[in-house]
Amino acid sequence: MGRCGGGHHDMRCTVARIDLGALRWNLSQLRHRAEGRKIMAMVKANAYGHGMIEVSRTLQESGVDMLGVAFADEGVTLREQGIVVPIMVLTPTMADEARIVVDNALTTVACDFDQVAALGTLAAEGGTKAIVHVYVDTGMHRDGVQPHEAVDFVHALDRLPGIDVQGICTHFATSDEAHSGFLLEQLESFRTVVATLSSAGRTFVHVHAANTGAIWQAEQALCTMVRPGLSLYGYAPPFDDAMTMRPVLSLETKVLSVRRIRAGETVSYGRRYTAPADRTIATIPVGYGDGYPRKLTGKATCLINGRSYPVVGTICMDECMVDVGDDPVAIGDDVVLIGRQADVDGRIASIDATDVAAWAETIPYEITTAITARVPRKYV
Repeated sequence: MGRCGGGHHDMRCTVARIDLGALRWNLSQLRHRAEGRKIMAMVKANAYGHGMIEVSRTLQESGVDMLGVAFADEGVTLREQGIVVPIMVLTPTMADEARIVVDNALTTVACDFDQVAALGTLAAEGGTKAIVHVYVDTGMHRDGVQPHEAVDFVHALDRLPGIDVQGICTHFATSDEAHSGFLLEQLESFRTVVATLSSAGRTFVHVHAANTGAIWQAEQALCTMVRPGLSLYGYAPPFDDAMTMRPVLSLETKVLSVRRIRAGETVSYGRRYTAPADRTIATIPVGYGDGYPRKLTGKATCLINGRSYPVVGTICMDECMVDVGDDPVAIGDDVVLIGRQADVDGRIASIDATDVAAWAETIPYEITTAITARVPRKYV
């Protein structure tokens, strides 16, 4: 189900369209915002659903300083696809991943002495050094060493063979909140650790803390690098619109079928939608199997011919239905679930991932990341 012709994956009419020009634009805006600091572009989780390989190639061509992934296997995939810029793995690596980390020249976070020591042993045996950044847990309480342990931890790592401690970092828990007092507490804790080490003569090539939200609200004098994620893909924090970011991803499909139903008839599983009058129902080949959340049932809208229509009835695995009233919608008409579309008079309507996230009671990260592999990515 959900194909508009042919039996090949690239014939599917449901597509995530990725605007690489918008990606480059967003990177340029972030460079301006970062005021000369290096950029670690986050491409974890398939580049937030945008396609890790093509996005990474574009970022590498655009001169990004480093790429950030969550897991070692993501870094290996990028190396296998010809990505040569530094790649940092931002979650702790397990002992059985040490070999691929060393062999693929991946930078890792240092959170546990024994894990780092194992990495160093392998690197030293091969006549090289594994690069690590010490991860300080200033309040996220997910990974990292406690601030009161960090200074001794750095000195202990410096004595390990095969280890090059090039950086120090932390992660903020509330950077998506405007004027967050807790963010400032975390920043001060991190600043104290860095200052204590600096006073003892221990400095770092890379000092980083700011993700998208923090780039907008945290004073960056301490840091040499920032880690933009969702802002790269077009979504700046809602509390600051000083820069115009351009959404990179559009989710598009076509009308698969149309039918007239009578007043009182119901639509989809559970009969959750009852037609208040005679009307036309358009079926589109998108469902939760594509990452379009079932939780959008009764809440979402889409664009057809530049007009907004409600998605009605329970969202199915492969399809969902749209109430187009009495409008002349036809099989093959273009449908936009995320993105922009003009009507016959040239007026533009839009739906972005923030809108979809609000309907689904979640965050835009989850909306773009959830788009599944069966939805082809088309790069423009």
